[in-house]
Amino acid sequence: MKKLKLNVPNCCGCRLCELACSFAHFDVFSHDIPNIHVSAVEDTCEFTPYVCVQCDQRACIGVCPVDALSVSPETGAINADRDACILCGLCIAACEKKGIRIIKYDGIERLAICDLCSGGEPRCAAACREDAVVFV
Repeated sequence: MKKLKLNVPNCCGCRLCELACSFAHFDVFSHDIPNIHVSAVEDTCEFTPYVCVQCDQRACIGVCPVDALSVSPETGAINADRDACILCGLCIAACEKKGIRIIKYDGIERLAICDLCSGGEPRCAAACREDAVVFV
């Protein structure tokens, strides 16, 4: 199964990955709502992308008290049942890659976790010109 891979030293901080993700999921370009996010230390020009890389451990699934997370048999991506999710944050704490967060869109808080764009072709990787985010 293909997975996202992060090449952190390649990230230039353009945040095109964030815009591609938000547009794919919400039809709007925004740095506030994507499933991927880029952290910046502007004093040193260091940028770090954070996204669910569909790791083998999947600790997030095991800690969910309401079974809101599952694995898609088609793509291998983690699916979030946003109706079942109680936003307790246990999956966020369990994620060693810091690839899960809570966002607010249209006044509603929801879990933001990569679903490989629901079809197995993540737009963030396609948008990245520096190979900081690749789908391999």
